[in-house]
Amino acid sequence: MHHVQINELAKNIVEKIINHKEIYNVGVHTLGNNSIVLDLTRASWIGGKLVGEICMGGLGTIRFSHYNLDNNFIPSVNVYTSEPLISCMASQLAGWSVKLKKEVEKNGELKKKVIFQSLGSGPARAKSRVEKLFDEINYSDNSEYAVIVFETSKLPNEEVMEFVAEKCGVDTNKTYAVCAPTACLTGSIQVAARIVETGIHKLHEIKFPIDIIKDGFGTTTIAPIAKDDLGAMGRTNDSISAAGMTYYTIEVEKEKEGELFELIKKAPANTSSSYGKPFIETFKEANYNFYDIDPGLFAPAKYTVTNTITGKSITVGKLNHSLLKQSYGLE
Repeated sequence: MHHVQINELAKNIVEKIINHKEIYNVGVHTLGNNSIVLDLTRASWIGGKLVGEICMGGLGTIRFSHYNLDNNFIPSVNVYTSEPLISCMASQLAGWSVKLKKEVEKNGELKKKVIFQSLGSGPARAKSRVEKLFDEINYSDNSEYAVIVFETSKLPNEEVMEFVAEKCGVDTNKTYAVCAPTACLTGSIQVAARIVETGIHKLHEIKFPIDIIKDGFGTTTIAPIAKDDLGAMGRTNDSISAAGMTYYTIEVEKEKEGELFELIKKAPANTSSSYGKPFIETFKEANYNFYDIDPGLFAPAKYTVTNTITGKSITVGKLNHSLLKQSYGLE
């Protein structure tokens, strides 16, 4: 599977969106350097689903379902992939911090002003390989395209797209950016669609050997759209930590299984010292400083892991409906 070019696969999905832009309610902008920016702020349900699949480099599938939150009918996603390391860690993870500064004159002095800043996800990460994580992932993409996803309402300009193209080693006319803020339908869908990736990322953080993961499946609620991005960030995080359920298959010898099953017990969100309140409250108490929040909070509510060599499974974690209803503003 390592010969598969995820930017090529994602570009095919991008072309599908462009060809159906009126149906999916997507804005398509061709910039002066012939790079293309897609605005999915007001996109349809299918538009949001396709953004999630772009994030996964075309190696993940997203389907809509529903969740019974104590008699509240909430839409949900089912996400699955048989290439979890490539689709989730090499593509979907929002690990590339794209930041551009420009010199401006202020009070007679030249100062640098940030003109664009956003975390980038999607298969372009596997082209740029600017993150240390890629030292651990045995995958490279030789595609001539680069597709990046920005969770932002500020669309990238020509300079940003030039920067992305340069880092990815491709021409600007083969560079695509897919954009949507958190506080919109696409935002809620694509964050929920990160459920499998979030689970693997947490396993990586606790030193679980993620290379033994063979398949991943996850489900969680699609957060009700919030009034602003801050509120949306809180709700989408709570969807994963309070209602997110993941299932992974692994292959490991019987002698190592017990040790790894014990390690998995440290993975669910409820093991974090910051767990227990809606994320927006925790964030406020931390004076809006992510570094004052235990990173272990960013994890699914539940894990089930099956070792296909022995046939044994383990389930850890718990759902938290009361926290989720509080986050969503439900009675």
